[in-house]
Amino acid sequence: MQINGSKIISISCESTIDEAIFFMARNNIRRIVIYCNNKIYGIFTVDEALRNLLFKSEARLRDVELKKAVKIPSTDIIHIVKSMVENNVDSVIYDDKIITEKDVVFSYHFPKEVDVNNIAKDALNIPPYTNLISAIEIMVKNHIRHLPVIEKEPIGMLSARDIIYYYAQKYTVDVPVMEVMNPHLICVDENYSMSEAVKVMKEYNIGSLCVNKNKIVTLKDFIRYIFTTFQIK
Repeated sequence: MQINGSKIISISCESTIDEAIFFMARNNIRRIVIYCNNKIYGIFTVDEALRNLLFKSEARLRDVELKKAVKIPSTDIIHIVKSMVENNVDSVIYDDKIITEKDVVFSYHFPKEVDVNNIAKDALNIPPYTNLISAIEIMVKNHIRHLPVIEKEPIGMLSARDIIYYYAQKYTVDVPVMEVMNPHLICVDENYSMSEAVKVMKEYNIGSLCVNKNKIVTLKDFIRYIFTTFQIK
């Protein structure tokens, strides 16, 4: 099975972190390929953006730690997933294209007989009055991009992308989470199949799904499932 990616969107390593964040928001993306001297230097994602927001860094991209740019020789799904898992990255580069976890998960045919609850994890969550800076600290510390917002019942989802886009508009993260979260929380029952769950994610174009109100499943969980299923070594 071959996976199609999308054209690489890039900026220079001489750009500042804020410039990269504004570029992300303008282009509605969550990762940028960084070039230095006409060569790929690394990949700047929402993860790096969050980490640097905490320290209010004004550094240029050449001076910050970026994600590794992993190049692959083919677009075969097995090769892609193996490269993602072994290098702990959420995208790979083939020729002049970038292939993401979403590209893989939304193209793969998941089983209808396996419940999504099998790969869902207990979710860390936060109340709506949590300061956004505290939420960023939780995300960075736990290496996650999504936090369900709970007030007795789930009332929203806060994503790393929500934070970055908000910062690009308001130039602050000193606000309560409820001002930034997406109030349209998408949840499925624990008995949903993996196939049905991915169908919902595709319909809403989201990277995570609330499962049975207290669990969460992300694109990375589906990638790991593919990796395990094919026993890639």
